[in-house]
Amino acid sequence: MLEVLNLRKTYRSRGKVVEAVKGISFSAKLGEVFTILGPNGAGKSTTIKSILGLVLPDSGSIHVNGINIMKNRKKALRYMSAVLEGNRNVHWKLSVKENMIYFGGMRGLGGKRLRSRMEEVANLLGISDKMDQLAGKLSRGYQQRLAIAIALLPDTPVILLDEPTLGLDVESSVEIRKVIRELAKVGKLVLLSTHDMKLVENVADRVMVINKGRVITLKKPSELKAMFKSRSYKIVFDGSVSEALREKLSDFGKFVEDGGEITLVVNLKSADEIYDLFDILRSEKPTISSIESEELDFEEIFMKIVRGDEE
Repeated sequence: MLEVLNLRKTYRSRGKVVEAVKGISFSAKLGEVFTILGPNGAGKSTTIKSILGLVLPDSGSIHVNGINIMKNRKKALRYMSAVLEGNRNVHWKLSVKENMIYFGGMRGLGGKRLRSRMEEVANLLGISDKMDQLAGKLSRGYQQRLAIAIALLPDTPVILLDEPTLGLDVESSVEIRKVIRELAKVGKLVLLSTHDMKLVENVADRVMVINKGRVITLKKPSELKAMFKSRSYKIVFDGSVSEALREKLSDFGKFVEDGGEITLVVNLKSADEIYDLFDILRSEKPTISSIESEELDFEEIFMKIVRGDEE
């Protein structure tokens, strides 16, 4: 449904040429939640805006359902809807119902078809009881639900959500997760850009991490976890650990002391380093009470990838 091939974009800023995107390629299909992750300045916004035809790339191609968006933007956009972070996605002085009628009309909807879609998306987003309230009077969470509801009105196969849980409370974030999973379940392609690692862990089918305009890795969340699980350990010592041994082990991680218990939290840069670690332990023969594989959370995994620890 979506194919991005060798996308490149440069900007001029204060007399300097800035390469925002340096040959990004990927494809995504219906029925999946495809997530783009990256630190600030990684090229996420440029990639997203290029897909929507809001930015004209220097080179490369973007096809939506086989349509080249750079050559036929109007036709390609019929297959996409979006909620962009930082944009005014709703009119605050209109009610929820009026917002839906206004934006639905802009996408060519009207009459029974619009009324039917309004009812469907209002039920899905849990805003049926808010239809007559002014958008500007809603909480941040309900404003975001309304923005997503508006994007869903045209029933496009591709839904692009940029930071959909930013600034939301826990309850609203959980509801948005449920909506995203439901959209994928009914066959939509959800293209997700977010810093919310819990959201990624809970809904993403594949994760593309980009940094400095390039794709660093593209894998399933489970594959990313497996990649680093074999490199993260907790070694608990029974008794004291000499300063000499601490110094030798300092390159492998950090020591943590809690209630008299001494633990080395190991983070290996590569899987092969495990042999060097055990050579030191075998040579020094400290008393060890346990060695466990450490379960990393997704935020730690993301930071390791950005730093290049997956190499």
